[in-house]
Amino acid sequence: MTTLVKPAQRPANPNFSSGPCAKRPGWSLQALSDAPLGRSHRAKVGKTKLKQAIDLTRDIL
Repeated sequence: MTTLVKPAQRPANPNFSSGPCAKRPGWSLQALSDAPLGRSHRAKVGKTKLKQAIDLTRDIL
C-alpha cells in the first residue's frame, strides 16, 4: 500500500483546478449555487439546462 505524501510547496498559480484549465480569478463555490449537481440529464431541471445549452450553441453556430 502506498502512503500519500502532501506536497511541500503550493502551486505558483493559486487558481489551479483538477481539469485542463485554471479557474478564473475570483471564482468561488457561489458560482455553482444554481447548478443541479447530482441530477440526471433526464430530470426536469437537467432537460431544461440541456435544452438551453443546445439552443445557445445553435445560435452561436
